[in-house]
Amino acid sequence: EKLTRLMGLWGGNAVYKVAGGLPPLPGKPVPGAQIEHDAVARNVDVKMARADLDRVAKELGLTQATRYVNALELSAAENVSRTTGTGVDPVTRAVSPSVDRSRQRGLELSIEIPLFDFGEARTRKAEEEYMRAANLLAAKAIEVRSRARQSYVAYRGAYDVARLYQSQVLPLRKAIQNESLLHYNGMLSDLFVLIQDARARITSNIAAIDAQRDFWIADAELRASIIGGGISGDETENKSSSAAAGAAD
Repeated sequence: EKLTRLMGLWGGNAVYKVAGGLPPLPGKPVPGAQIEHDAVARNVDVKMARADLDRVAKELGLTQATRYVNALELSAAENVSRTTGTGVDPVTRAVSPSVDRSRQRGLELSIEIPLFDFGEARTRKAEEEYMRAANLLAAKAIEVRSRARQSYVAYRGAYDVARLYQSQVLPLRKAIQNESLLHYNGMLSDLFVLIQDARARITSNIAAIDAQRDFWIADAELRASIIGGGISGDETENKSSSAAAGAAD
C-alpha cells in the first residue's frame, strides 16, 4: 500500500504485481568517463536554465553576440605547470635556478554562453538581468555535474559491494559450511559450531540481497541525476557503507 501511494495509483490500477526477485547484476558497471557530459547535455534543469537565458536575451532585444564563453561542449584542454628549482652547471659547477615545464592534456566540460555588447541596450538593468540568467545557467551546470559525480560514486560503490558478496563472500561461506558439515560428520566438531556456521551463511545471504537492492537503488538515482530532478545520494551511500561493513565482517 505504501508503494501504491507513492505511485499515486487507485482503483483498477492498484491491482498490480511486483517481480519475485531482483534482477541480476550487470556484467560491467556503467563507465564514469561520460557521466558529467551526459548529465549536462541531457539534464532537464540545465535545458530550462538555457531556455530562460535565451528568453531574457530576446526580451532585451539582444540578437548579435560579440563573443562566446564555452561551457557546454567537450573540448580539449591543455594546462602548463611550472616547477622552479635549482640546477648545477656540469662545467662551471655554478648553481642556477631552473624551471621545469610539464603539459597536462585532458578533457574539460564547459557551457557555451553568448555575451552581447550592452552599450546598445543603454541600460544597466538589462545587462544585470542577462548576466544573472547566465550565472544561473553556469551554477546549474556546476550543480548537475556535482550531483552526477556524487551519484556515480554511490553507484560504483554499491556495485563493487554487491559483486564482492556474489563472487567472494557467498562462495566462501558455502565452503566454510561444507567443511563444518564434514567435521561434524567426522565427529571433529560439535553441533553448536555447525549451527553457528549455518547462521553466518544465512546472514551473508541476507546481506548480499541487501547489497543487490542498494545497487539498483543507486542505479535509479544515477539515471535520475542525469535527466534531472531532486536526488539525494546520502541514503544510498549510507546503505553501501553498511553493506561494506557487513562484507568486512
